[in-house]
Amino acid sequence: MAPKIFKILKKRPKDNNPPSRPNCNSPNAIGISNSTCTVNGDPFDGWKLPIPAPDQRILKPSARKRNPQQASRFFQLPIEIRTLIYTVLMGNRRVHIEHAWMMQSPFVPEPKHDLKRWDWWHGVCQRSGSFVDDRCWDRKDERYASEFEGLESVPAGTKLGGVEFLRCCQIGYEEALAVLYGTNIFILRSGLDTPFIMSRLLSPACSSLITSMEVSFDCWYKIDRTPQGAAWETIYPGLFGLFERCFCRVHKLCLTMHLPGWEKVRGIIDDSKIDEMLAPLERLAQSRNWTCLKLCVPSDWIACLIGRAEKQSRWELATTDWYERTAIVEDVVK
Repeated sequence: MAPKIFKILKKRPKDNNPPSRPNCNSPNAIGISNSTCTVNGDPFDGWKLPIPAPDQRILKPSARKRNPQQASRFFQLPIEIRTLIYTVLMGNRRVHIEHAWMMQSPFVPEPKHDLKRWDWWHGVCQRSGSFVDDRCWDRKDERYASEFEGLESVPAGTKLGGVEFLRCCQIGYEEALAVLYGTNIFILRSGLDTPFIMSRLLSPACSSLITSMEVSFDCWYKIDRTPQGAAWETIYPGLFGLFERCFCRVHKLCLTMHLPGWEKVRGIIDDSKIDEMLAPLERLAQSRNWTCLKLCVPSDWIACLIGRAEKQSRWELATTDWYERTAIVEDVVK
């Protein structure tokens, strides 16, 4: 009897309509909360972000044995010249970066073509090497760079060069690491989940070296009337908290909030809710001396924010060309 039962269970048809993964802009997106992460988990499990154990993320370069490299001509050069070389190889660029659920490159060793996995991707910005006003300005460039991921003929400049040097020796690793994280502008993939994922995967020794970032996400804080709206109450302030705990040395930051059209939400949002939306930003603005702290919002939000920006001299206000998808707005605010 039992064997027949097991045989029937084995032949049970698969569900042709499995539940869809939360959107990367959802406060319930994979990688945001602890419940969606697994320590040393399966990289092929799209429902759990595999993260390292806390002790695995502790990186103390000075604790490792260092070879003095006395026979190396390169390390006989002054540190100033070595730093210039590191910068030419892997510094002073705008770099699109993400760690997401994606298809494997067909050129990795023993690829599993039919399976997605959690993996890193990056592409050097082809349109600018400096800080920009609008995160939407180079979206096409980001897509252009991603088209060549995994291809044998990658256009020159699409990838950071010279990062393999980090493996040469301990001294070179320590010197070049500060250039890699400290001089590049990191443009995180558009999504609420990306900053949280980065904070979980990077060693504190690396995340604390980052000085410039651009972050963009769909913002429904105080607007979302669906059941997931309550999650925004903790996730939205938590996003700003990442820059106080993890990205503590960032002094150039551009936040682009993809807000719904003002006319569609003006009955939901009032002055007190706007103040609540800006409160985490103002706390962040007071947490350190900023070279640039910029908030980009759609143009129809400028009128209700410009007065507040003028009173708060620590952050700037700018416009973004992003426009919402009407269907999504109606579902969220109805």
